[in-house]
Amino acid sequence: MKKLSLAFLTMSVIAASGSAFAATDAGQGQINFTGMINNDACSVEDAKGKDKSVSVPMGTVSIKDIGTDSAPNGGRLAAADFSLKINCNQGTKVAMLFDAKSGSGVVAGKKVLALNPGSNTAKNIGIAIMDIDGNIIDLSAPATAKIESELNGSDATLTFSAAYVTTADPKSATAGNGDATLPFTLQYD
Repeated sequence: MKKLSLAFLTMSVIAASGSAFAATDAGQGQINFTGMINNDACSVEDAKGKDKSVSVPMGTVSIKDIGTDSAPNGGRLAAADFSLKINCNQGTKVAMLFDAKSGSGVVAGKKVLALNPGSNTAKNIGIAIMDIDGNIIDLSAPATAKIESELNGSDATLTFSAAYVTTADPKSATAGNGDATLPFTLQYD
């Protein structure tokens, strides 16, 4: 009888441990990792997310307080400054090329960025992009929208400013959304 009780006890322990192992299998799954490794000589530290976007908050401004496309700082409001931190391999020469035509576009006959089209978009308003010295960057052609830089070191900061501007008679400008998109590319020499 003792042998039968010992055998029954042994079988019970084995069955119990088998069901404990079976319970751990109920939570199985897998983790999938996706991505890409590149060999870019430079990266923009401020660019976030998959689309590598940089946000520049322009705020809410009144038409009466902004400058014109030829004198962006002529209004009462100062331009919004923004910087792009570039990290490069040692000895890399790089240029930044703004490609307004692939973004919001360029205001016809002007050097400034057009606003994203839409029924609620402000009219006869654009965005002037200026270099560190306050000079307007001409976005109308690739050759004039290219910022050459002496980034021969490993890190540099490119500083710009952006200002809403009227692109026609200021009396014809209308209020609305002031969003725009300006793609850029880093080109290596």
